[in-house]
Parts: sequence; structure tokens; C-alpha cells
Amino acid sequence: MEELFSFLYFFIATLSIILIICYAALAIFLNNFSKKVDGEPSIMSWIPFANIFLLGKLTFNKDAGYGLVALFVLSCTLTMQIDRMTIVLSLPSIVQMILGAVFAGTFVVTLIFGIRKYGRIKSNNKSNKNTKNTKEVEEIAKANNEFFNN
Repeated sequence: MEELFSFLYFFIATLSIILIICYAALAIFLNNFSKKVDGEPSIMSWIPFANIFLLGKLTFNKDAGYGLVALFVLSCTLTMQIDRMTIVLSLPSIVQMILGAVFAGTFVVTLIFGIRKYGRIKSNNKSNKNTKNTKEVEEIAKANNEFFNN
């Protein structure tokens, strides 16, 4: 029995570490993605729910971000306890499961599109830097030619 509990503790600890690493990786990606798209990092990348909105906003637009958050919230159950009264807000379980599956699929697809968009932006910035350097060199060469030919 102790072996089962030790295996369970090990499994839970390993799963927790993997989840923390994935959350941090997503937050770092969203922070860098926000720098590329908006020009400045966003603290929203580290806040739960807000990072889901930020992923949709940066990849597509604000409406996609709101849609992702709405799918996530509708697939959850909210339980509130006030004194001795418990209030449970949820949709029927089959609807929650369907919305949860739709959210998971949409989140993965949005993440894939976001990674592709980040890669395109990054490669465009590299080619723009080379173009700028070439243009700057040509302008400097032209200015030097005008200066020395006079």
C-alpha cells in the first residue's frame, strides 16, 4: 500500500512540474509574441484567463480572444458557498464536455497559428533589417559620392 502512495505522490509531483514548465513556456512565448506584435511585453502573459485572451488577440483579434475565454468559462463549473448555502453554476455535463473539447481544440489550433505567425514576424524582421542595412549603406555611399565628387 505504501508503494502505491509513493507512486501516486511521484506521479502527482511529476505532473505538477510538467504543468508548471508548460505554463512558464506559454507565458514566455506570449511575452515575446507580444513584443513582436505590439512592440512591448505584456504582463497579461503571466495571468491565468488573461493569457488565453492574449493568445487569441495576438494571433487573430480581440474577438478571438474573448471567444477563447468564453469557451473556457462555459466549460467550467463555478461553485460558491455563502454561509451554509452552496450555489453551483454550470451547464449540463454533456454540454460542458462538448464545450471543453471545442475549447481544447480551438486553443491548440490558435497556439499553432500563433507560433506560425511569430515565426513569420521574426523572419520578416530579419529580412527587413538586412534591407534596411543595404538601404542605409547605399544612402551613405551616395552621400559620400556626392561629397567627394564636389
